[in-house]
Amino acid sequence: MTAKPLLILPLLFLFLVTPLFAQSSIDERRNILLQRQSDTRSQIENLERQIANYRERVDYAAEREDQMYRQYEELTRMITLQEEKLRQMRNEQRDIRREITLVEENIIRLENRLDDLIEEYKSTLTYVYKYGRTNDLALLLSSTSINQLLVRSYYLSRFDSHRRAQADEIRETQQNLREEKIELEEAQERNTEALASIQREAGELDRREKQLEENIELLRRDRRNFEDQLTRFENQRNELNEALDELMAEEKFLREAEEERQRRLAQAKLIEDEEERRAAIARYSTPILRESRVSDEELSAFSDNFASQRGQLPWPVDDGVITERFGERVHPVFGTRTNNPGVNIAASPNSSVRVVNDGYVYDIRTIQGFGDVILVNHGSYNTAYGNLSSIYVRRNQVLQKGDVVGLSGDNDSPQGEVLFFLIRDGSQNVDPELWLQRPLP
Repeated sequence: MTAKPLLILPLLFLFLVTPLFAQSSIDERRNILLQRQSDTRSQIENLERQIANYRERVDYAAEREDQMYRQYEELTRMITLQEEKLRQMRNEQRDIRREITLVEENIIRLENRLDDLIEEYKSTLTYVYKYGRTNDLALLLSSTSINQLLVRSYYLSRFDSHRRAQADEIRETQQNLREEKIELEEAQERNTEALASIQREAGELDRREKQLEENIELLRRDRRNFEDQLTRFENQRNELNEALDELMAEEKFLREAEEERQRRLAQAKLIEDEEERRAAIARYSTPILRESRVSDEELSAFSDNFASQRGQLPWPVDDGVITERFGERVHPVFGTRTNNPGVNIAASPNSSVRVVNDGYVYDIRTIQGFGDVILVNHGSYNTAYGNLSSIYVRRNQVLQKGDVVGLSGDNDSPQGEVLFFLIRDGSQNVDPELWLQRPLP
């Protein structure tokens, strides 16, 4: 009669080593999706604000016949923003679908786990019913030593704790299952709302594109006015490029002249005749660079640092969307070709504009069509920040990456709520999108 109680210890051991149910991996993946949904929603809300601003500008321009081309440009930018918003909304909806899939997988996992727990608990109850507490006493009394008695007493205590833990885990799993089903309903509701929003936004985008087509037809009727404005904008871009060329040539000339002055001053100090030496030193002692500028070593460091950041430069504004890209653009109305030396980035009015890398301000000037422009030297590279509503820096000021140089355009700026941004490699304008970090804001 004592053999059966001795078989209880292995059985107790199997109960006690039953693995705990963990779902940390699912929770982690789901938290990542929820964070991405939150970030995407913030971007969508920012785009909505920008679209509202452009909608007001389009409506205002529509009231004035002489602003037809301006309305066309504003409408084009607004459509670009709406396309970006629609893309972000689809990303959000896709993440919601992924969240729903995860929740559904977790529900299935919880249901299976609940079934397993109930079966395990049934086995435990069957064992208790079969052997009862009397058998526990027999197991203790049949111990051959005090040590064996203590060991058996310990395992019996653990068995009771395990049985209570089984019941607690069943209740907890049932509660988790109820909560997951509620989460599933909420996620499905968000998905339905997201799909409806996408349909509304797609309809609004379609309406704006039809409005743009009507504008294009009106521009065709007023070709002369359009071509005059197009010529003016092209002249403004040429003026910007000429100003950059002129400034870079002036900077190079002054640095070469300063190097020559310093060389001659060094030679003058070696003249043996004292009177002649004093006269030569006096002649070459006045710096050609009247204002303090960075050294050649600093410029070389700026250049190397900038070159190493290709594809990793931070955006000059937060939450921006490029509405006009770099390079040649063929106009859909007349097939005319224009070149944009940089990119136009739509941003919230008066957004902080930050320098993208270390350098110094070598000029600040007003250029027609681009408003106030800050030009920053990074050694053999240069950047320009235009259409600014405010300027916070001065000429020759040394800057560190991320320093705020001013505020982006507002309703009173030449190009509206836009930042014009340009990068030059030597004397060539280059595509800023190849240098800015991804993913794009």
